[in-house]
Amino acid sequence: MSLTVDERLLRGMARDAAVYALTRPTAIIMWAALTAALALSILNQSAAGGSPGLSGLLPVASIALMVYAVVMTIVGARRAVRSATPPGTVVWVRLGETALHIGAGTRSSDIDYRTFQSMRAGSDAVVLKLRGASAMTAIPRSLLTDADIAQLRARIG
Repeated sequence: MSLTVDERLLRGMARDAAVYALTRPTAIIMWAALTAALALSILNQSAAGGSPGLSGLLPVASIALMVYAVVMTIVGARRAVRSATPPGTVVWVRLGETALHIGAGTRSSDIDYRTFQSMRAGSDAVVLKLRGASAMTAIPRSLLTDADIAQLRARIG
């Protein structure tokens, strides 16, 4: 099965990749740290009697860092998905016995299932995290049936 990538699919795949990246364990630690910084800065502001000053900027800075993290993750995901599969690219995927076979345009890859650490099936993309790296691969969800996804999960482990 194959399909041609369009702008709507690209946006959806980038969204799924960004959600995956923003909900990884290291990202959750980042969210906890930023939330703690926000809470402490608000408590500090309250304890200081609400007097403005440099400490009054700390809640704003914490929120700005949170927004920045989300925006940069989305921008990075869009850039990565667009560079791997620009609009108009024909993509395909096939599950083999020992490897996942992926093609985009004139390129194709055979990737051993042991290369992947985990996966997440979103509404528009199946995101595969590479073992021992921060990199991930996103393939269109519509190329895989529910049975394919179950089989892929079982083979990744």
